[in-house]
Amino acid sequence: MWQSSCSQKVSTDACIFGAWTARCAQPGGPVLDIGAGTGLLMLMLAQKHPVAIHGIEIEPDCFQQSKENISKSKWHDRLEVFEGDAKNMDVPGPYGLVLSNPPFYENQLASPDQRKNMAWHSSKLSLGDLFTTAGGLLDNGGEFAVIVPYTRKDELSTLAASTGFHPKRSLSVRHTLTHTFTRYMVIYTRQPSSCIDEWLEIKTADGEYSAEMIRLMADYYLFL
Repeated sequence: MWQSSCSQKVSTDACIFGAWTARCAQPGGPVLDIGAGTGLLMLMLAQKHPVAIHGIEIEPDCFQQSKENISKSKWHDRLEVFEGDAKNMDVPGPYGLVLSNPPFYENQLASPDQRKNMAWHSSKLSLGDLFTTAGGLLDNGGEFAVIVPYTRKDELSTLAASTGFHPKRSLSVRHTLTHTFTRYMVIYTRQPSSCIDEWLEIKTADGEYSAEMIRLMADYYLFL
């Protein structure tokens, strides 16, 4: 996975989000990744779901890198990434699944590096914008998957409820059993249902990958 041109590099969080979404989502049609970055999530979903997968990336260098990564994959014939702002783009939807690993920070000190700002700060795409955009791109039975810092869990839940989304499945992630949770991942639908809540510890107290982490990432990590 080439990533030299992207400010937001491939991370453990993103890999877990991709693997978990690929395992738990049930896209009944094409998939869209908002903020495609390196193309990581697109490629992880392509490995599990034989559907067309599109991405949107606003940062020009990162867009080019995602195109490069996609072109070198064996699923390139059903993957396509578009350059632009997801809030005002015409894309060939509707989609059975929209997913996003969005900028994590709002109303916080930004970097002087504009590329890092687009990757990490939501001046271009707030969580509210994301729900509105995803809602307009999903088909009637579509799902929306997103990852946020655990500290924004309540904010995310409030926004979801206000825009007609209901949690179907969630995953709270922490480094070990003794650490606090750091990431919250959730799949939403427009149909009310009981939510399945899960937890994941990445490593054991001995510093080894946990059994659940190994099961989740076995098809993606070469060394576990």
